[in-house]
Amino acid sequence: MTDMNDRTEDLLTRERGGKLALLLRRAAGVDERILDGIDTERTRYTAMGGVVAGTALIAMFSMSVALAFVFGGFPPYAAVFVLLWGAFVFSVDRWLMASSAGVRARDRLVRLLPRLVLASAVGVVVAEPLVLAAFDATVVERAGEERKDALLTLESDLLACNPVPGTAPVPAGPRCEGRRLTIAEASAEGKQGEIAGLKAQMATLTATVQRDSEALDEIERQAAKECNGTSGPGLSGRFGVGPSCRRLRATAEQYRTDHRLKENLDEVAALDGRIKSLTGALGQDADAFVRARKTAIAAEVAQARERQRDLGLLERMRTLGHITSDNGYARAGEWALRIFLILIDSLPVLVKLLGGVTAYDEIVADRLRRQKSSQFEVNQALAERDSYGAKLWSESYLMQFRAGRERIRWEAMRERKALEASMHAEVERRTLQIIGEAPTLTMQIAAAPGDVVDAPPPVPPVPQQPPPAAAPDQTWQDRPARTDWADR
Repeated sequence: MTDMNDRTEDLLTRERGGKLALLLRRAAGVDERILDGIDTERTRYTAMGGVVAGTALIAMFSMSVALAFVFGGFPPYAAVFVLLWGAFVFSVDRWLMASSAGVRARDRLVRLLPRLVLASAVGVVVAEPLVLAAFDATVVERAGEERKDALLTLESDLLACNPVPGTAPVPAGPRCEGRRLTIAEASAEGKQGEIAGLKAQMATLTATVQRDSEALDEIERQAAKECNGTSGPGLSGRFGVGPSCRRLRATAEQYRTDHRLKENLDEVAALDGRIKSLTGALGQDADAFVRARKTAIAAEVAQARERQRDLGLLERMRTLGHITSDNGYARAGEWALRIFLILIDSLPVLVKLLGGVTAYDEIVADRLRRQKSSQFEVNQALAERDSYGAKLWSESYLMQFRAGRERIRWEAMRERKALEASMHAEVERRTLQIIGEAPTLTMQIAAAPGDVVDAPPPVPPVPQQPPPAAAPDQTWQDRPARTDWADR
């Protein structure tokens, strides 16, 4: 039996064009049982399956190129990502091919346009690495030139932003952001700052000494005029060292002492000597600074060159953008290749859209419509069954509720009858007890003095009778509802 089934399957496989064609049609998501009735459609869907498989292979190749750009080679573990990406693209394209697009033109257009957008988005992702691979030689050459220019610009910025102290100011603006170097042999910069401070201090002190000297000279001229007998405002005009002459001389000496003219002059001389000493040592420090700056700049450039060792995916894309922005022919070729690859990746949907309505599509649409109708009927039957069950459950619950309410009412009536019977029995018992225990009347009749008339003998009490017991099989329905005095 097994051999017969195998032979039958081999025969069907040969009739369907071989195992490869069968696998391709399965890639397109078709139903072989439907195609068995329309053999003319088998070739069409075999070709569609080839389109789906080819698109998946192109996506795998594109991912391989992209990973090679990212890692600077193709590591073995990258094959896992390539296979996963190929399986994803294959699954998306197979879903696009196998999904029903309808028979009417409007339905097909409405259903296939979103799928075309999705396929185009996947195509953009797949096409970009292939475009970079097509322009690889030009991109590598242009990237090398841009890297050299970047290193030269870096070195120039580092030189301009780290000048020798005292030679030039640091350029303002964003050029020197992140370009300032920390140089250990930068003592020249500290000395330059010290010299600037000393010069400012010396200038201030020199101006003070000059001002005080001019004021002292004016006082001494007035004293000389007074001592020489020169006439004028504030002068006595008498020759000789008189009181006014001595007073002006004393004022001059006091001014010289109060304003520390000698000390200030000595301090100015000391500051000038310190400035000359620092200026002499500044040349040696500048040479050390230049050597240290050269070493630091070389280290920075070496680090930048090390980062440029591998040409990554983003740098390739940026370089390609620079190439196409400068060359219109390159830009046209880039977009032509990109659009071509996007169309290749969108072929499954385009084939579905441009292929028109086939007999297979009509059969599938009719089968789906019938299955949908039958499923609606099944759902409606299930809903009616659930509704009828709920109705039966509701009626059963209502009947149980009514039976329970009747049983409770019957038990309440039974308890009430039993209570009334026990109350009547208790009343009878108490009545008989009261009658049996009543006192006997005695009476004495007064006669003549000394005569006593005896009372009649007492009436014997009526014996108390217990209440009659009910029959064993008597129920509360058989007993009277109430016992009146007339029934006793």
